[in-house]
Amino acid sequence: MSVDAIMDGVSELAKEWAAQRSERQRRTKADPKDYEALRRLGIPFLGVPVEFGGLWESPARSSRPICAMLRILAQGDPSVTLASSMHQLVLASWRTASVSEPYADAWAQQRKEVFQTVHDGAWWGTLISEPGSGGDSSLSSSDVVPVTTGSLEYRLSGRKHFGSGSGITSYMITRAVPEGETETELFYLKVADVPWDGSTGMKLSSEWRGHGMMSTNSHAFEFHDFPATRAAAPSSEFDANPAMGGLSNMAFTSVIVGVVDAAMDHLRADLKSHSGSLRALQQVEWSTAEQEAWLIEQAWEGAMRSLEQDNPTARTFLLAKQSVARLAESVLDRLCRIAGGSSYTWHSPLGAWLEDVRALGYLRPPWALAFDQMYQLNRQEYGLDGS
Repeated sequence: MSVDAIMDGVSELAKEWAAQRSERQRRTKADPKDYEALRRLGIPFLGVPVEFGGLWESPARSSRPICAMLRILAQGDPSVTLASSMHQLVLASWRTASVSEPYADAWAQQRKEVFQTVHDGAWWGTLISEPGSGGDSSLSSSDVVPVTTGSLEYRLSGRKHFGSGSGITSYMITRAVPEGETETELFYLKVADVPWDGSTGMKLSSEWRGHGMMSTNSHAFEFHDFPATRAAAPSSEFDANPAMGGLSNMAFTSVIVGVVDAAMDHLRADLKSHSGSLRALQQVEWSTAEQEAWLIEQAWEGAMRSLEQDNPTARTFLLAKQSVARLAESVLDRLCRIAGGSSYTWHSPLGAWLEDVRALGYLRPPWALAFDQMYQLNRQEYGLDGS
């Protein structure tokens, strides 16, 4: 297993999925066969450190392969790509090699256990967001109570939604404020083979019915006294690394950039046959779409290079993500206008792609929270906060 071999397989799989695009864009449920195809390529091991038998070396060396892989796969099926990307991202906390005392021994043991689950065939996902929180996990209202004092085993009660990959994942991470504490901490839930009828504390409250990213299975659940395992170290030990959040932002961004790639290629092929008959509006829209697609490429590449440097900043990745979110929606809107009424039909992939790229602005952090964060980061960057 090697990164190069995985990337060769990814290109072939993306072509296979693209050939099925018309059918895939209509899907409203995830197909386990797609995730098995990703597993056969070795993709789950891109997020597992080398010391645990995986391919992850460091943010500087491993972020680009992951993001490039997502960008290629998204050209075939953005829903599968987006939901499966969570696996690489949620493992990031346990890629932190060491933590301070008195957590070091327990952390080392938990890391082994977490990464062994991937060797055992587990997919990991995320079930962090809560209704009414605006995407801010610090506003969690869920209850998490320790089974015994000092134990890592807790019981979770509360509502969670946007659980991408539900029914595929074996483990989901979440965040909540432990009983008697004031800060949100990281937990993981073993959800493999757990019924969704509430009999064991996990109840499906609503299935995902997205306008875009239709087959991500981003379901909502209610939990009552459900087993949850706490991370063996406080979140402050691993959340401070901007490269970790940077990869999360750029993984989501890479999926959307892949959709833009596919959409631009699709219309370029269509325009070859009648480029001389474009009306004035179509000519202007196409020229502008080309400019915006170029800017998207520059934003993506700039953020990738930042990840490869020793001092990445959270501001860089947030600016890249939100800029691509706006530009991608603009590009697809223009392409739909060029194509005309056909973009409203399932005969054309453009209308579905337009809804898919809109997802980026709502992915963590969602629009309102993202702009709050950007405002504060910009004030810090230019010393406007007095620092």
